[in-house]
Amino acid sequence: MSTVLDRLKENWMYLLIAAGTTLTFAISVRFELFEEFHEYSRAHEDWELDELAVLILNLAFGLMVALIVRSRQLSKVAAERDKAERQAQEVAFNDALTGLPNRRAFMDYLQGLDRAGTVEGEIVMMLDLDRFKAVNDVHGHAYGDLVLVRTAERLKAELEKGDLVARLGGDEFAIALGPASSVERAESIARRILASISLPIVEDGLRLSVGTSMGLALLSAEHTAPAALQFADQALYSAKKRGRGQFAWFDKELEQFALERRALELDLKQAVANDEIAPFFQPVFDISTNRLHGFEILARWTHETRGMVPPDVFIEIAEDVGLISALGWSVLRQALLKARNWDPSLRLAVNISPTQFRDGYLVEKIRESLEEAEFDARRLIVELTETAIMSDFAMAQTAFSELRELGVSVVLDDFGAGFSAFSNLRQLPFDSIKIDGSFISSINVNLENQRIVRAFLALAHGLDLSVIAEGVETAEDPDFLQSVNCEMGQGYHFARPMSGQDVEWMLETKWSSLMREPDTEKSKDDRFPKAG
Repeated sequence: MSTVLDRLKENWMYLLIAAGTTLTFAISVRFELFEEFHEYSRAHEDWELDELAVLILNLAFGLMVALIVRSRQLSKVAAERDKAERQAQEVAFNDALTGLPNRRAFMDYLQGLDRAGTVEGEIVMMLDLDRFKAVNDVHGHAYGDLVLVRTAERLKAELEKGDLVARLGGDEFAIALGPASSVERAESIARRILASISLPIVEDGLRLSVGTSMGLALLSAEHTAPAALQFADQALYSAKKRGRGQFAWFDKELEQFALERRALELDLKQAVANDEIAPFFQPVFDISTNRLHGFEILARWTHETRGMVPPDVFIEIAEDVGLISALGWSVLRQALLKARNWDPSLRLAVNISPTQFRDGYLVEKIRESLEEAEFDARRLIVELTETAIMSDFAMAQTAFSELRELGVSVVLDDFGAGFSAFSNLRQLPFDSIKIDGSFISSINVNLENQRIVRAFLALAHGLDLSVIAEGVETAEDPDFLQSVNCEMGQGYHFARPMSGQDVEWMLETKWSSLMREPDTEKSKDDRFPKAG
């Protein structure tokens, strides 16, 4: 022991240096430790060198242990952080319902092809489900989710390692085939998928049947990968127009169509922003008296170079690019301002899209539009389709109550074309129903349609609801409708849609008494041959 002490005394300078180094390191770890050591050493100034050396060694050992513990704590925190980041990545890039990659992951994959310069030859496929909405409406969203899960499983079963399948959202899926996949392989996979998806899904004794259509796009070096989804979507649209249940390739003709449609999208955005989509008005007449009851508001777009753009074209684009709400409110505001000084007995009917109806501020926006135009709410009729109602039935009940308090009437549009019309009539306080025009077409000679319309009218009148028939085209149609006590009608037989200026001219001349004169209608129709 004495030998060790002698050596310590001889090397006291080195011990002090070691102690100083240790203390400096301790200060870098925790500054308070130096203060504690200083106070401790002042209280023990009479210690011998060997005692001081032992203290320093113990302190160094303690610091080393503390650093090891702290290092392990930091490693554990880092591991937990990495795990949380991985979980966040999985949530961000995977669909929670099906477990497939989501739209973001699919787009990242395509952008990776761009960066790697391997776009040429890539084949992208896009599909959505036919009759999927019917599953949700009839059986509920739980079975709709089941269909999506089974669809994901069937898609994966038809693909190989290197292929990527993703759920883009809703009932839309996309596939990117592996490198060097041929056109023949793509078409073989497409045919197998069409057959697989069409097989019924049997669950809880139910047979759930859906189908699908597919769009395929083969990319060349001049294309960018993110455009692949747009190309495949255009091909999917083409496949559906051909009759569904089939696939179609994106080609030069579709590419030209896509370019024109994109140009139309940009023009439509500007037209909506500038209130260039104008309201037209289709008259609604009392069938038995020929008295003018009011008008349905329709949207019309006269393009500065393209001329009159068909409503089915720009309405579809507006729905696809998220403009339908803005377009609807713009047309409603313009129509109310135009019609506020017309005869106060004339009412305006406006069709509210499902997107507008899902807006939590629906009633507020209608109220604001009425107040801005100083238009009597009792003159406004809101027309809703079953598609809008079924998106959120509880919200529909609340909206109906608020609209009734406001004084606005509510009509069920396209009656008979949906799945739940009878239950909707029982649970929601409609004022009228509008029979879908498909039942009125050729009704004078179509006995089946006659029986259906008779049943509709008996049901409506039993519930104290008035009935409007749309699509009245021939002179014989009103005769049958009057014989079954249908109150109102609209269609080309009565009058075509017309601009606000033309309505005012008609109110000052031919309809000054609000009565339609059948023997003079031919000349009126000649005056507006292209208004519709």
